[in-house]
Amino acid sequence: MQSQELVALRTQIDALDEELVELLARRFRVTDAVGKLKAAEGLSAVDAAREAIQEQRLAHLALRHEVNPGVVNRVFRTIV
Repeated sequence: MQSQELVALRTQIDALDEELVELLARRFRVTDAVGKLKAAEGLSAVDAAREAIQEQRLAHLALRHEVNPGVVNRVFRTIV
């Protein structure tokens, strides 16, 4: 039998997981729009300079929120 505290914490995790999936869906819609705009404007799909800036920005955000920057980097590499 699980404690009420464990059940409550798992309920919070489930809600956060749903929010994460919703955010991913929103992000994918925006990145799809970016891809279409880049194609229409004849721009390269890859922007190495922006990716480097984003990597630094995410590392700072990770540290500010006390999350391992390496983990954040791997998560975003997977997403991208």
